Amino acid sequence: MYKFGRSSKSRLRTCHADLQTIMNEAIKISDIDFGIAEGHRNLENQMQYFKEGKSKLDGINKKSKHNFLPSMAVDIYAYFNNKASWDNEHLSYLAGIIHAVSETLFEQNIITHKIRWGGNWDRDGVILADQSFDDRPHFELIDFH
Repeated sequence: MYKFGRSSKSRLRTCHADLQTIMNEAIKISDIDFGIAEGHRNLENQMQYFKEGKSKLDGINKKSKHNFLPSMAVDIYAYFNNKASWDNEHLSYLAGIIHAVSETLFEQNIITHKIRWGGNWDRDGVILADQSFDDRPHFELIDFH
């Protein structure tokens, strides 16, 4: 069983309680280690990501879910061979685990939001082919109940 290191725990603490619960449960059952790359994102970093094309949101006219405190979004990375990796295969695999965990927690009324993954923004089951912006490390809270 994997567990988060100090840096991942610190980043995760900037996130909404539902994201903390989802990620803490997912790491327990995942057969691929992963970490938390980012939770809350300040305006300066958001603007930089926008300028670099890493985000479609500038943080001023349109806020990212990372810009709230607590953050309504989290970015992850896979961890193997003693280093962080953002390769598509591992991130897609982890997305399945995280989605399954979140659906179960939502159905059990343990969390109050569902999640959306940056590899399937419209949640139609078609991965990447029908979207213009790929952000596989990204998960965000939606659908409050």
